[in-house]
Amino acid sequence: MDIIHATFVGALSGVLGTGAGGLLILLVNFGAGAGLSFLLAASGGIMISISLMELIPEAVEVGSKGWAALGLLLGVIILFVLDMVLPHAHSSLVVRAKSGVYHGERAARLRSAGLLIGLGIALHNLPEGLAIGAAYAHQQSLGLGVALIIALHNIPEGMAMAVPLRAGGMGRGSVVLSTMLAGLPLGVGAFLGAWVGQVSPTVLSVCLGFAAGAMMYVVSDELIPEAHFCARGEYPTIGLVAGILLGVLLTLVL
Repeated sequence: MDIIHATFVGALSGVLGTGAGGLLILLVNFGAGAGLSFLLAASGGIMISISLMELIPEAVEVGSKGWAALGLLLGVIILFVLDMVLPHAHSSLVVRAKSGVYHGERAARLRSAGLLIGLGIALHNLPEGLAIGAAYAHQQSLGLGVALIIALHNIPEGMAMAVPLRAGGMGRGSVVLSTMLAGLPLGVGAFLGAWVGQVSPTVLSVCLGFAAGAMMYVVSDELIPEAHFCARGEYPTIGLVAGILLGVLLTLVL
């Protein structure tokens, strides 16, 4: 039953996250970037807190330092490889598109670009889903927390996918539906993570370490750089510190 719950939570996290990003593109102008910058950095801060204060200590407790370290390393390496070989979405695409970079492009090419970005998001969501499933297999509240943060992380990715789709003439409903579908693989990853995590304490230790490594790679490679791209000044720093403090409070309370 826990596996079914983890799968549902993972799928819901993906669908709501990328779907919200697609919807926001249709409703809100993010040209200024300050709000998005703060949210990206804050999400990164929360992910850092959860990784350092929850996932890694739990990985060591249920297994050993060695297995936890192995999982951590695997999480970083796998996300790094995926980042190199797959097309990926960054919130900077949203800013550039709002500035008119896509003007004059053929509609078919724009739609193809949006779908390609969606494919990259979908494939990247698989290991992120593993993080949800592994955390859920150990503790339900931890899995829910990881799912929430990954959903927030997926909002700008849904935005980046929606921009070229909408600019290419795709209808509003189709844009939102497409971004939601790109988040579904989170459910597949969550299923695998929860199932594998229940095999043995050693496997669970590796999976929890993997979740921490994957999340910290996402923070360092995507969230923090993109937060600085969206807005200069103190917004990214304030957001990061606020996110870390909020993550610490959530860890102590939950």
